[in-house]
Amino acid sequence: MFDRKIIKVILLITLCLFIFLADQFTNNIYDLNIFEYLKYTAAITDDERAYLDGKNIIYHASDKNAPPFTFLDKNNGQYKGLVIDYISALSIELEVDMDFVPKVWNEALASVISGETDMTELIPSSERAEYFLFSNSIYTFRSIILTLKGQTEIAYAKNLSGHRVAIQSGDYANEYIAENVPGVDVVNTTDVLEAIMLLNDGKVDAVIGDEPVVAYFMGQLGIEDDVDILNPPLYERDICLGVKKSDQKLLTILNKGILNLKQKDFVQKIQQKWLGLSEPIQNDRMSARFLLFFMSVIVILIIFFMVMILWSYTLRSEVRKRTHELDKSRKDLQMTFDAMSDFLVVVSKEGTVENANKSFCQWISMNRTELLGRCCMDLPLLCMADINVSENHVSEAKYNGRHYMLYITPLVYEDNRVLIVIEDDTDKIITQQQMLQQNKMIAVGQLASGIAHEIRNPLGLIRNYSYVLKGKLKNQDQLMEKSISIIESSVLRAGRMVDNLLNFSRISGHERRNINLLESLKEIISFESKKISEKNINIKIGCREDVFFYTDLEILTHIVLNLLSNSIDAVTEGGTIEINCDSDGKYLYMDFMDNGSGIDAADLEHIFNPFFTTKKTGEGTGLGLYIAYSEIQKINGEIQVESQLGAGTKFSLKFLSEEGTNA
Repeated sequence: MFDRKIIKVILLITLCLFIFLADQFTNNIYDLNIFEYLKYTAAITDDERAYLDGKNIIYHASDKNAPPFTFLDKNNGQYKGLVIDYISALSIELEVDMDFVPKVWNEALASVISGETDMTELIPSSERAEYFLFSNSIYTFRSIILTLKGQTEIAYAKNLSGHRVAIQSGDYANEYIAENVPGVDVVNTTDVLEAIMLLNDGKVDAVIGDEPVVAYFMGQLGIEDDVDILNPPLYERDICLGVKKSDQKLLTILNKGILNLKQKDFVQKIQQKWLGLSEPIQNDRMSARFLLFFMSVIVILIIFFMVMILWSYTLRSEVRKRTHELDKSRKDLQMTFDAMSDFLVVVSKEGTVENANKSFCQWISMNRTELLGRCCMDLPLLCMADINVSENHVSEAKYNGRHYMLYITPLVYEDNRVLIVIEDDTDKIITQQQMLQQNKMIAVGQLASGIAHEIRNPLGLIRNYSYVLKGKLKNQDQLMEKSISIIESSVLRAGRMVDNLLNFSRISGHERRNINLLESLKEIISFESKKISEKNINIKIGCREDVFFYTDLEILTHIVLNLLSNSIDAVTEGGTIEINCDSDGKYLYMDFMDNGSGIDAADLEHIFNPFFTTKKTGEGTGLGLYIAYSEIQKINGEIQVESQLGAGTKFSLKFLSEEGTNA
């Protein structure tokens, strides 16, 4: 019984010492007493989560030009800085979106008071306490006094009396000077940069501002040798998050996130990035750690004899803790594994599937339980992977018309297992091929233009001398006259070919206008009415009367005539040509379909090349589809072709519906 009382007393003393020690620890490390610490280490409650869900986004207002805390990166137009990094980390901790709202500093304070935004970072003060609730400290910084080098009137803060001092509007320094240094002629500025410019121009005698911001602008202006920073600093204060006076719930939530970040030493991790400081911008923890060590020794001496009793329990607790950590680590790894869009599969050397991510399971239409234990040789794509490798291996595979890259990596930390990463790069290959085709057409167009110019001069000479010969031999020799006539017609045909090359290899400069697509198609088709009637071809036009197209009608005519001419040549007597048009507001689509002879698969990649033709000699120049392709490119369109021998051909056109369309 006595022993029990002793144990109870020791336990009570130990508990009191522990509470005292914990209170000292949390107070020195986190600026919280033990009860506040316990309150803010608790998880977000359902009520608090509902509050955050109702807010949807928490808006943080701050000075838009206070580098390195907040500033606009001119390279990418994004706001950056220590405060923005901190707010981003806080957003992740609390699992709620937080947006940065850049403002002039005094407007940032006013926006929180009015409810336009939810919070800002600031120094607590009695004046601000009338409008704000203050969170726990997030970091500490100093405010300094900047003067021109060589001046002797201002050596300390008290010497500011009777002088003009520039301070950013809304800055806590305004309150501090009003309370502690009377007689200062304060000049409020929009930001610290404006204040430093006034000092540099001799319009004020000193500047008061946050040390990192002042140092940043000094470097930007290159005036380090022209100014002095007075010692000691004006003051050193904690920076907190301030919320509207009535928003107690948000304050509690923010304090939980702030404590989480302190526990992760987040501010220390980002201070070197933005401030380049070796000393922390949070309170020094060395004294707290020393106190913790000293008191720990006392407690250890008191509870030493209890260690053996609690040893087994401690071991069990540690095992549970480690088990929990391992389980959490495994779950985190599996979540990362499942988040990958590429297919990831772990296979044993015997070919058994041991793990697979969600993307692969969805692709193969099996859940993970069904997949585990299956032989990889029985599964698509996996059966194409060589799992008997001793080093990283890359291979290619095709399946169901898609192209895949297989990256096989032996897992060095565990024998007889490999990781297979499967990447579907079909779309990337298609994009590369399209770029190659476009570049090739540009080069061919330049070549065609050069050839056309070289051919034109000889054709002119042939035409002129044919005319001379025709005059000399008129009514003398019928065979010679017929020969000259053939030469002239051939020259005209070659001349038209040259004109086509020149016309369609140069950039179009024609006028664009809004045209009724159905009416325009009917007019263009009428140009080929003779050929259509001779072969008794059935022309079908599927186009609404209210579809308009803002384009160059002459270019559209060239495109349609060339495609129509190809279809007319391809179909047999009594065949069908169908033209369908549609618009979704953003794009205009045109499909040309015929039930003609079709195009061989081997020829499809060449059909847009100039002079390529499958027709008999003399029946085609091979320029029709090249011209159509060039004209489509000029008006920012796209063309694709599908064809099957004996079944017909389909050309699909896509144009951007630019401003001016009624489609």
